[in-house]
Amino acid sequence: MRKLKIVVGGYAVGFPLGGQVWMMMHFMRGLANLGHDVVFVEDSSDWAMPFDPNKGYATANSAHGRAVLAKALEKVGLAGRWAYHSVFEEKHYGIPQEDLDRYCAEADLFLNISGVIPLRDSYMKPKVRAIIDTDPIFIQSKIAKDPWTRDYFKSHDVFFTLGHNIPSGSTGVPLSGIEYVPFRVPVVLDLWKEVDSPGSGFTTIGSWDAQGRDIVHDGKELSWRKCEKYERIIDLPSKLPGVELDLTMSGMKEDAKRFAAHGWVTKNALEISKDIDVYHDYIVNSTAEFTVAKEQNIHLKSGWFSDRSATYLAAGRPVIVEDTGFGTYLPVGEGLVTFDGVDNAKAAIEDVLANYARHREGARRIAREYFDSDLVLTGLLKACGF
Repeated sequence: MRKLKIVVGGYAVGFPLGGQVWMMMHFMRGLANLGHDVVFVEDSSDWAMPFDPNKGYATANSAHGRAVLAKALEKVGLAGRWAYHSVFEEKHYGIPQEDLDRYCAEADLFLNISGVIPLRDSYMKPKVRAIIDTDPIFIQSKIAKDPWTRDYFKSHDVFFTLGHNIPSGSTGVPLSGIEYVPFRVPVVLDLWKEVDSPGSGFTTIGSWDAQGRDIVHDGKELSWRKCEKYERIIDLPSKLPGVELDLTMSGMKEDAKRFAAHGWVTKNALEISKDIDVYHDYIVNSTAEFTVAKEQNIHLKSGWFSDRSATYLAAGRPVIVEDTGFGTYLPVGEGLVTFDGVDNAKAAIEDVLANYARHREGARRIAREYFDSDLVLTGLLKACGF
């Protein structure tokens, strides 16, 4: 394949936290590893005021987010390969606007991750425009109901989704005339070296209560909130004496003390996620990931699989998670284990501990065979016609 010029439209300055930023790093470094020329572009438009984790709220000042992005791209050998346009500050940062416009006009591909960036004329100049849906089920529901979102998505040429089972029609969500291509998140495996230790507990990192994203499907309300799922297994620590179960979540508020009283180790996710290196080391030094999934993906079996969980696998740390239907394309049983309810969760954790070496090898094998950025991004480019 010839060397391509690729514009990656993403979201990092606006939400400069570990998981989000590492996702952008994997796309950028992964495409560069394939020999392509890449530039990262982010644009606040008037809807994405940057979140500052040090303050705990969004602010027009993008200085913190820009510093995180610059550090992240420098870390993967792509220093200076970014531009950020701030409507709120009325400023353009990074690659000069004229140079960026020229690059976009000459580019082969505009890769829009998550659909946060506004579709300005200059960004749409590349020969092929592709978008990646990273919030399956919710996005399909929104597209079906909201003409603006539908038009936004249909402004692209190729449509990827992390809902691996959505294109088949098996989930029952409306496709709105969009021909989705199933997609897995890329992970640059060399960035997640295995640590030779048993790790320090079963961990995860996330948001406790993401409001405003529940949907109604066939008359049934389907939640987007992890807090509701953890309520069902609040007594799990009492069934596993001596096993550390971490709940590293943002926004737990008064729930943190209540879950701690039931034996969970509760931590503030912002304190870990605001530093990409601390976030990375937290995952690498865990025993395994133990986490729930959102009810929308479980009930409709979208096939969604977390980019965070993929990095646990890459670090050779097993993942125990509720089943979203990813067994249609990922091997389950060694390194990746599903559960449903307290008793199944207990059995899954006990099995991972009893057969830890086997599960570690299984985790790394799944990462290597299914999430390696070389494999995943070569497939993406092929689907885009390159």
